[in-house]
Amino acid sequence: MMRFILRLLLIIAVGAYLCQHYWPLLRVQIPRLASGNSKWLDKCPGVVNSSFPKRPDVRSVPLECLPRRDLTPGAIDRHVRQANVAITICRTGYARSVRPPFQYTNRIKHRVMRTYGATRSIHEYELDHLIPLELGGCPDCETNLWPEPRNVFPGAKEKDEVEDYLHHKVCAGAISLAEAQHEIASDWYAVYKRIHKGN
Repeated sequence: MMRFILRLLLIIAVGAYLCQHYWPLLRVQIPRLASGNSKWLDKCPGVVNSSFPKRPDVRSVPLECLPRRDLTPGAIDRHVRQANVAITICRTGYARSVRPPFQYTNRIKHRVMRTYGATRSIHEYELDHLIPLELGGCPDCETNLWPEPRNVFPGAKEKDEVEDYLHHKVCAGAISLAEAQHEIASDWYAVYKRIHKGN
């Protein structure tokens, strides 16, 4: 009887470990296998995918420049709309007010790095919102988060520049919120190159 109980406890412990470390990957893969395509993303609230064009061929952009489309399609905060940008994303301190706490994001960072197969030190990556908070990105949707490398070009520093550029354009009324979200989720590096064209 004691041997049976010990075996049962071992099975439970192993199951808990596997769920903790591999469930994010399974959660991504199971629906894709069930549907045979990526249309399952349409069922996820806030996921921005159907209106965006296909990402450019990865061979045409620097390594790790863009997140994987199947893992990080981008997601928006539905509380942020074009009609209320003045009191949301264009208000000083907005992004800080909706950013999840470190304790929460640090757990997600470890999980997302495992899902992406990121092998370098955790300190070499930034847990980045593909659609940033300052452009109405979902603060805590894992479909909007990816491990962005810091010490590569282009990397976190260059994407931050694109985020600030598009945020300024939206708040100045030069482009719509939807257009800015579209551009950064589709290919933020193309926006960076456009900013620096001729430099």
